[in-house]
Amino acid sequence: MLTGYLESYAFWLLLGLLLLASEFFIPGLIAAFFGLGALLVGLLTLLGLIDSLPAQVTVFSLSSILALWLLRRRFQRWLRGSEADLAARDQDDAGLLGMRVRVLTDFVDGVGHVQLNGAKWDAESSDPLKSGESAWVTDHAGIVLRVSASHPDNNK
Repeated sequence: MLTGYLESYAFWLLLGLLLLASEFFIPGLIAAFFGLGALLVGLLTLLGLIDSLPAQVTVFSLSSILALWLLRRRFQRWLRGSEADLAARDQDDAGLLGMRVRVLTDFVDGVGHVQLNGAKWDAESSDPLKSGESAWVTDHAGIVLRVSASHPDNNK
């Protein structure tokens, strides 16, 4: 009785769906590949291409391990994103470079404050900037802006 149920396509399809759903509760990107293997066995059983339990278990094992081995790294990067080689990426992800700022305080020893989009920022500059002047963002290091008295396009 139990062997007949284990050999049915419904068992394998249900097992596949449960394994795929379990990935939401226990993420690790392993159960999903076994879920895909079970769905493959369910489909092949439904089509009548395999019918014995030993053949089903063999196809399930081989397809799950093969999918895990071939696809896991690619899927992890796709699902989680990759931060490899961060230094090579565009560091201006905030869109700050070239923005015009208003100088709030006189720069003393190359350090002062500027206003950008209504917020006060710490800033550094090699130019002698005075309160009320305009400057442009040339670089940033975290929350410290590097500004210049001349527009970045004029430096080229």
